[in-house]
Amino acid sequence: MKIAAPHGPVTRRRRAALAVVVGLLSLIAARGAIASAPTPTPGPAERVGGALDREWSQVSKSVSEALLIGRIRVALLERLKEDGLRVKIDAHDGNVDLSGLVEKHENVELAGRVAGSVDGVRTVKSRVALAADGQTLEPPVAHALGKVENGVTDALLEARLKIRLLGELGKVAFKIGVDAKRGAVTLSGTVPDADRQKLAIGIVRSTSGVKEVRDLLTVQQ
Repeated sequence: MKIAAPHGPVTRRRRAALAVVVGLLSLIAARGAIASAPTPTPGPAERVGGALDREWSQVSKSVSEALLIGRIRVALLERLKEDGLRVKIDAHDGNVDLSGLVEKHENVELAGRVAGSVDGVRTVKSRVALAADGQTLEPPVAHALGKVENGVTDALLEARLKIRLLGELGKVAFKIGVDAKRGAVTLSGTVPDADRQKLAIGIVRSTSGVKEVRDLLTVQQ
């Protein structure tokens, strides 16, 4: 008597085994992809320096203009505090244009006077205005840090670091991102050689207010 092979149960077992093998292979591949993925660097939304870095890049054709903007930014942060983060600065040949909305009435006029007191400023055109009643304004870094006062302190440190880097490294500094959080500074971006990488790190470490430095700089090949 001819006995038929039990195709049904065997097929189900084989399919189940195959599914397990496929699952294991997928898991191994996923782990390999994760392991090979580059370590993420701080994104603009998470960085105080994001707004300041964009400010530098807009005037990257001129180190002197970037230095002037940096000095104006420091002065505004020192005098206007969080409103100093809300003022936009454009500069060309010593002619400065300010714009933006601020929360405090006295800062509308003060912004122009503070900018005009900075060495190298020839003229100031201020379009800074008072925000409407009930309008809530936040500095660019408020969401990232949670507290405005921390944002002002960190932004001040970053602006000072940018000024020092620009003064020592020139246009090389345009490609260096600076992120400060409570005295901990992260450097990212690219530099032409190892010597200027060491110089950038040394400049940051020797700056007052810096507690530690994390080096994420990449040397161009």
